Amino acid sequence: MKVFISHKDADSAQALLLKKEFEKYGVPAYLDVLDNDIKLGGKQLTDHIKENLNACSDIIVVMSDKTKLSWWVPFEIGMSAQVDMPTATYLNHTVTLPDYLTYWPRLRTLNDIALYIKVRKKVATESRVLFEHYSVENRQRYETERFYEKLKEEMRK
Repeated sequence: MKVFISHKDADSAQALLLKKEFEKYGVPAYLDVLDNDIKLGGKQLTDHIKENLNACSDIIVVMSDKTKLSWWVPFEIGMSAQVDMPTATYLNHTVTLPDYLTYWPRLRTLNDIALYIKVRKKVATESRVLFEHYSVENRQRYETERFYEKLKEEMRK
């Protein structure tokens, strides 16, 4: 598992906290705030984002009122949705999500990261066994949907 942290520049401090929290549990995370190549523009930046997103298995979207002004966050979400990449939002209680993000699990505290990792690993292990002889595409779609179901269930407890 490797997590791509999508965020608006104004939320870089929060995104960095998330990165550190994932790494505390041994899960690598990509965060462009630490990437020297981010000063690229146009096609170079698009290719850079695609390359780094494709190197990840999951995406966490840091949501704030400032995210509504971003062009890149929706781009990253759209790219991840095309391949059924597990997606979750990280937001505080004052943020109202746009309709296109209400489907995915919502993480609200750093403590939710441990639960995310636990459920994600458990579902990945289950689907590896279940789909041992099936195509990766079928497995990915099933695994992502099952992960959403299980994580939402655990977060209601």
